[in-house]
Amino acid sequence: MSQNKLMTGLLVGAAVGVIISLFDRNTRNDVMQKSKKVSENAKYYASNKDELKSAVQQQANKFQNLYERVSEDASYVGEKVNELKELTPQVKEMAMDTKEAFVDTKEAVVDSTQDVKSALQEDNPSASSSLTDDNSSSSNNNSNRDAEYGKKQ
Repeated sequence: MSQNKLMTGLLVGAAVGVIISLFDRNTRNDVMQKSKKVSENAKYYASNKDELKSAVQQQANKFQNLYERVSEDASYVGEKVNELKELTPQVKEMAMDTKEAFVDTKEAVVDSTQDVKSALQEDNPSASSSLTDDNSSSSNNNSNRDAEYGKKQ
């Protein structure tokens, strides 16, 4: 019962919508032109059934070709997705190996730096004081050089 009312309501609503839309002159003219064209095409194909069969066959061939292309494209995409699923663990493993290599290299650099610092401290226990002494003497040398350079000019 409710399905019957639903269909009746849909049909009445569609009819009312068509009638209201025909109040517009441009819409009315457009509907009339298209109706005439459909009527002429129907009469033409009624008298030329072979041409109708040919046109339908052409459209069927176009849809078949489109279906085949879409099918091929879908299988191609499916293959690529499967390849990507297979490659993802390999890429992840390579990334982890690279990360480990960088961490190992960083640790080696830190260890080397510490070894160099301890070696310098063992060779020269006053390395920090000699570095500051060298810096102050080199600044004095630079000042002296600047003064001599000014005299030459």
